[in-house]
Amino acid sequence: MSTQAETIAAAAELRARNRAGWRYMLRELLRDKIVLIMVIFLVVLSMAAILSPWILTGNLFDPDYGVARVPPFTEGHIGGTDQLGRDVFSRTIYGARISLLVGSVSVLIAAVVGITAGLMAGYYGGWIDSVIMRIVDVHLAFPFILLALTINAIIGLGVRNIIISLAIAGWVEYARIARGEVLVMREREFTQAARLMGASNGRIIWKHIFPNITTPLLVTATLQVAQFIIAEASISFLGFGVQPPTPAWGSMISEGFANIWSSWWMIAVPGIALALVVLAVNLVGDWLRDVLDPRLRR
Repeated sequence: MSTQAETIAAAAELRARNRAGWRYMLRELLRDKIVLIMVIFLVVLSMAAILSPWILTGNLFDPDYGVARVPPFTEGHIGGTDQLGRDVFSRTIYGARISLLVGSVSVLIAAVVGITAGLMAGYYGGWIDSVIMRIVDVHLAFPFILLALTINAIIGLGVRNIIISLAIAGWVEYARIARGEVLVMREREFTQAARLMGASNGRIIWKHIFPNITTPLLVTATLQVAQFIIAEASISFLGFGVQPPTPAWGSMISEGFANIWSSWWMIAVPGIALALVVLAVNLVGDWLRDVLDPRLRR
């Protein structure tokens, strides 16, 4: 009975700590003006990208050679036009759909696969741990972007295949982190108490261990979004990603590379957008790491 009471009390304490943690994060976010601006920027850009088919008025797909290579702020084109007369600013906003979609969905898939593998390896140990970690070791022998590019070249072009290739290339980070955290958590008192009460392995893993290892995984996921956005742009730049005429930041930069001296805005506008998004995501990720680490709390 006392063991059951201790487990219930520990669970209640965990819920209270989580609620306090969310309040603390909100308070710190309002205090850090730079990170708050970055969060607002990402939210506004995400909404603009989602609504871009309905709110953008510039030419996105159809050639209009009469206004080809118009400089920025000329004839109503904020970001100028490309070699086909398409509005660069509108295509950049529309291209955010691809980058944000690939960055978020591929990270989500990689996290689900990697966290599940890491939880199984850390909790059960034995041959399961050996097999999973040997796969991870072989996986880490290849550079991330080279592996993603190779997988994408094998399975084909398109947004769906980019997401699959990035998820396959990136799941190992979560597996390593989850396994290391589980090795510690499975010996904690609340885990032992749940096991003595007859809780199943699945319940122990997902109800008792997983909620206590989310902090490093959340930080990793946030920072990996920026990594995947850059990877998608690199793959599209090389011609293995999103195909014209669909706008994507990497392919837009690739198309403008031949006109860099005469039409610099064709590279500058999507390049600045890519840099700002990556900077914003990295700043938010660093902020999350600092806020969620109890040792760094003021």
